[in-house]
Amino acid sequence: MKYKLIPAFLMILLNISCSKEQSSDKNHLSFKIDGTYWESDADEIFGSYHLSEAIGPKIINIAGAKGSGATQQAFNINLFNTDKEGAYTVNIPNGSTAGTNQNVAQLANLTASNYLCGGTLQGNQLTISITKVSISPQIVEATFSGIMQCVEGNIISVTEGKFRYQE
Repeated sequence: MKYKLIPAFLMILLNISCSKEQSSDKNHLSFKIDGTYWESDADEIFGSYHLSEAIGPKIINIAGAKGSGATQQAFNINLFNTDKEGAYTVNIPNGSTAGTNQNVAQLANLTASNYLCGGTLQGNQLTISITKVSISPQIVEATFSGIMQCVEGNIISVTEGKFRYQE
């Protein structure tokens, strides 16, 4: 009798391991803000990779949001002139309205009064490592970290950023 249970037990283990593999393939955006974990709602994640000048200048988009309504927090990174995997930066000096490249990152609605961190008017310095990109199917995978200045003047630390999108 005990030997008849072994195949059933092995099938259960195989099913569990396959389920875990599939869950790691889900679209995902998360990071820590000053050590506090932030994760996008699963249905609010978007990524894209375009090499066509007709669509834009070789753009990689990383985006996600959590919550809803007026307090929804939206996060995005737009990287321009990116045609392959590699390390890219968002570099907009504090107190400046122009960066050293066109790349931009922003977080909206951190709090009611701190409604924008990053963007083109507040300083932000992030390093983004694009680890996988594909046009068909659209796939973008990345890690990122850095700092973002908010409209109240405070600077937040963004660490352990992870992004995965596949359509």
